[in-house]
Amino acid sequence: MRYLYIILLFLPFTIYSQSIKVDSPKGLMSDLDTAARPIVSTDLVVVVRNDSSLVMTFDIFTVIPHGAFAFHDSSTTLTMSTGVWSMITNAWNTLFTQEDAKFLTFAGDSVTLTSDGDYISIASISFGGTAGDNYEFAYFKNGALVDYSTLERTTSQTDVGNLSLPVYLFEIVAGDDITIKVRNTASDDDATIVSVSWIIWRLHI
Repeated sequence: MRYLYIILLFLPFTIYSQSIKVDSPKGLMSDLDTAARPIVSTDLVVVVRNDSSLVMTFDIFTVIPHGAFAFHDSSTTLTMSTGVWSMITNAWNTLFTQEDAKFLTFAGDSVTLTSDGDYISIASISFGGTAGDNYEFAYFKNGALVDYSTLERTTSQTDVGNLSLPVYLFEIVAGDDITIKVRNTASDDDATIVSVSWIIWRLHI
């Protein structure tokens, strides 16, 4: 019988590599040292079978964690107090519609990332305010400002403008919760959020 030999390198869980062979079309793995096998994670599951060989299931290698969320024509007014952050949501935390979500959870207008790693998040936000007001938008992780993510726009009139909010979220730990917030740094004039398109995906572990 011919075997296909594969060298597996398991990083960043631990420094570990081993030659294994695939001995059936189902992908069963044999000759894997059970004493030195890598740490189980959301990306690699190792299951011991009765005959002491191992089955390896690759969970998130072909489908990366990602999600897409949006709403439009909502004209949701967020009450502003000068310098105070307000989450982009409605009174019921049901403003966004989930378009797609894999290996993450979207609920209450926030994203809970269920896999470790570094992520890219991009939101495009259409909003209106009052002439001369300065609005800042930013991501929050677990309720804390991701300070390098803050972008701002000054409104010249009451018409609707747009702001894009890209960010690199590094060293995400499973369970981290991400939200988008806005504040008016010039006055108490409210912000009216008309539409948002928000996508997020993992770059690597």
